[in-house]
Amino acid sequence: MFCKTFSAVICGVEAVTVQVETDVRNGLPQMQMVGALASEAKEARERVRIAIENSGFRLNPKHVTVNLSPADIRKEGTSFDLAVAISILAAFGYIPEEELKKCMFAGELSLDGRINKVPGVLPMVCHAAKEGFSCCIVPKGNAREGALQGKVPVYGVENLKEVAEFLSGVKKLDPELPMTMEMLRQIQKNYQKESADFSDIIGQNVAKRACMIAAAGGHHLLLIGPPGSGKTALAKCMPSILPELSFEEMLELSAIYSISGKLKNEMDFVWNRPYQAPHHATTESALLGGGRNAKPGLVSLCHHGVLFMDEFTEFKTDVLETLRQPLEEHEVTVSRLHATYTYPAAFQLIAAMNPCPCGYYPDRNRCNCSAPEIKRYTGKISQPILDRMDMMLEVVPVEYEKLAKMKKGESSAEIRSKVMMARKIQKERFSGMGIQVNAEMDKKQTEEFCWLGEEEKDILHKIFKENEFSTRRYFRMIRLARTIADLEGCEKIQKEHIIEAYQYCNIGKKYWKVV
Repeated sequence: MFCKTFSAVICGVEAVTVQVETDVRNGLPQMQMVGALASEAKEARERVRIAIENSGFRLNPKHVTVNLSPADIRKEGTSFDLAVAISILAAFGYIPEEELKKCMFAGELSLDGRINKVPGVLPMVCHAAKEGFSCCIVPKGNAREGALQGKVPVYGVENLKEVAEFLSGVKKLDPELPMTMEMLRQIQKNYQKESADFSDIIGQNVAKRACMIAAAGGHHLLLIGPPGSGKTALAKCMPSILPELSFEEMLELSAIYSISGKLKNEMDFVWNRPYQAPHHATTESALLGGGRNAKPGLVSLCHHGVLFMDEFTEFKTDVLETLRQPLEEHEVTVSRLHATYTYPAAFQLIAAMNPCPCGYYPDRNRCNCSAPEIKRYTGKISQPILDRMDMMLEVVPVEYEKLAKMKKGESSAEIRSKVMMARKIQKERFSGMGIQVNAEMDKKQTEEFCWLGEEEKDILHKIFKENEFSTRRYFRMIRLARTIADLEGCEKIQKEHIIEAYQYCNIGKKYWKVV
């Protein structure tokens, strides 16, 4: 007898339908599995057979062939176990085949028939909704995760016998309730973690404004200064002034974390904008993604969030250079032997570095580094990477008098309200264009939304003639001026906005000859 069920395989961050075909016929009693299977998928043969027997089902000695189609896509992981088991039971007549035509299965089987959690359930369920499946049956531990999409009923099950009884009409199961945004926000309050606040940072008003501009327009920011000047503290406060995730962004981020196996329990969705701060020994594959079983890297785990790279010059040059594509294209493409994967990477880069090996240049009372040493140290950051940094700021130590007074400045809540105002303007401006912030504008959109008067054009002409900036820097500076104008509530970019934007670009001359 022939029977077919459906599951899904993750390719990058998207799911692809997998048809699990089972053929049972007379012949030498054995079970074969084919279809470009990885080792853990091949091992399902023994797991499934024993789980079926321990669940109380008797399989007559037959020749069983299981094919996972399409055969040109490599099947990795253990999420196919449940679909294989149900397909076999249906082929042996334990389950009506009609119930399987529009149902997608995912889950790993234990030898006693229990169904264990698997990664990637959320993108599988979202794919099932797009493909018109009527329901999804997933492990109980993945049910809340799968129900987040709210478009197709999701049933959480604990063991194989329960699934068989449900599909046979013997037992009734209630689908997991879909999560609304109001429910998510209510649950979020119980899981909210306190984050660093800008009011805890004494002084550094210029640096705080730079962070506000960066947050408002999604601009990349490079902080340069001696040890202890507050670079790390400023970066840690960035998530506190970013807008809340929309439902679509939460769904997209939760899918990425689901694929990576980082949703540890049924309530652990991605509530807040992510913040990742990798150590400078981080490898290229850990940063971008890939590996033996390809998974998203850190740049994808901080999609819609902040990637903070402290000690920027201590990262390996090869690792830094791999950032060129995601900083420009907002995605990462990783090629491996069996497939090519594309991961989203629309993150905001905040980098921090010392100006020299000892960290105190240009204070010659404390810095003894020679000119070649300083040049070699700063030269670890190539011009193409510098060109992709929208803003560069020198962070100077706070004077003792300010520290002694301990006067707090603007809080993150106050700064965030200004950021939200600017983001609202950008949301209306880019409605229906597929972008959210000024930093994501391309050349055509920059020319359309960043109109300049004759006086502003003259100022730009003078700046670029004196500094020999690149074309990329030209457009980045205009987009930065657009964000400053949005914060001021100005419809038109004015000369003071361009001059301020220039202040965040010309510091490169102090440490690099040309930026």
